[in-house]
Amino acid sequence: MPFDWTSFVLEILNFLVLLWILKRFLYWPVLDVLDARRQAVREQVAQAEATRAQADEMKAQYESRMAAWQTEQEQARRELALALARERGAQLDALRQDLAGEKAKLQAREDALSASHEAALARKATAEAYQAAAAMLRRLASPALTAHIADLFVQDAKLLPEAQRTAVRDAASADAVVEVASAHALDEARRNRVVQALQELAARPLQPVFRERPELIAGLRVAIGQYLLQADLADELEFFRERHA
Repeated sequence: MPFDWTSFVLEILNFLVLLWILKRFLYWPVLDVLDARRQAVREQVAQAEATRAQADEMKAQYESRMAAWQTEQEQARRELALALARERGAQLDALRQDLAGEKAKLQAREDALSASHEAALARKATAEAYQAAAAMLRRLASPALTAHIADLFVQDAKLLPEAQRTAVRDAASADAVVEVASAHALDEARRNRVVQALQELAARPLQPVFRERPELIAGLRVAIGQYLLQADLADELEFFRERHA
């Protein structure tokens, strides 16, 4: 088959036209799309890098914050333990003080009960001793004993201290009632000696009234106004009982 130059040239032209069309309407748009795609990928990569950097920064902040929080937590734990120890110590001290106070109160109550019991025993012993002494003295009491005590009263009246003599004189006013009570009756001579002794004490005449009072056991009791001169066993026993009650 003979070579056709015209067809060959036309085929060349067609090929060139096809190349131009492909380049004009396909190759360059594809390149533009690829460039845009590359740019988008680069932007996404950059954004991803920025996001990762931000995440790393947040992670570092979080770890720093966690470390600080753990430090604060440890410090708070130590402070709490110290505060609890102080509070426990204070409560233990308060408890010890309360226990010591209660122990002191209990000891005081026991001491008071013991003292009260001892006092009650002492009072009972004193009362029993008083009753025994009173019973014994009542058995020993007699008119002779009362007379002897009256004689001693007369003798002792002369030896009274000045303070008592002054008190007797002050009590023995003009309207003062003078009573001489005795456990047994006194004879006339002994009454006269008693009256004379009282007048010397009062430094004035007296008119005493004599009475018998068996409750005195033995001896006599003289009342000059509001002043008393006691020389009887009942008053002595009462003095003994009150002193040892």
